[in-house]
Amino acid sequence: MELVESFFDSAKGAFRRPDDRARAECILTRWAAAWQGPNRNLIRTSSNHGAYLHFNQLIGGIWCKAFSFRAAPRQGLSLRGPDTDRIRKSHKLRANRLDPKPLDSLFKAWSLHPEARPAGNAVELFMDEAHDDVWEIFLREALSCLDDSRIEAL
Repeated sequence: MELVESFFDSAKGAFRRPDDRARAECILTRWAAAWQGPNRNLIRTSSNHGAYLHFNQLIGGIWCKAFSFRAAPRQGLSLRGPDTDRIRKSHKLRANRLDPKPLDSLFKAWSLHPEARPAGNAVELFMDEAHDDVWEIFLREALSCLDDSRIEAL
């Protein structure tokens, strides 16, 4: 999991305590290990706003950012998704439109949790506000809503 390690290298100032960093590493390592397959990939980026780890999914021939983790000073680790741009992307390529149903179902599933904050067409979940069980539930819901076999059949 070199990508997760490099993510934490660029997010050094995001965690005040070593325990926070260790918990974040456990969460992200679990998510990255579960996010495997030919129709999935991870991309790390960083900016002045923090370090990002994007979880991408191939949906109907179009690569789409399903959700992202962000590590930023004063906020710690947060999850934001599903992709807020899915509505525009579904109309952008007229010949090969993105089917937004899998991302919409993920949004609906994550929105039902009281720990999830609304963020436009997405939800946000902060590490400090959610127990480890909630992170595991969110991961299971992401995997079930964005199941490779169901998406390929669409």
